[in-house]
Amino acid sequence: MIDGFYAIGAGIWGTLLGALYFGGLWLTVCRLTVVKHQALWLLGSLTIRNILAVAGFFPVVNLGWQYALMSLAGFILARFIWVRRIAALPRQD
Repeated sequence: MIDGFYAIGAGIWGTLLGALYFGGLWLTVCRLTVVKHQALWLLGSLTIRNILAVAGFFPVVNLGWQYALMSLAGFILARFIWVRRIAALPRQD
């Protein structure tokens, strides 16, 4: 049986994980022109972001698949929020 309090918490937790993941991606892309070794920067960022995301999802998955699904929905919601936020920024060509 799914508990509503834990389900909402899992959704919020997934949104926070998504904000961290996609915010880190945005910072990585913004700094690409400044760093000396772009490939190393991208690979390091990808590794750190994936480790944090997997470590963050692990406790939720242990609660059950329903909570994992709620957390994943929050993660995807954070992606949509970041895409809309970034699209609204003025271009700096």
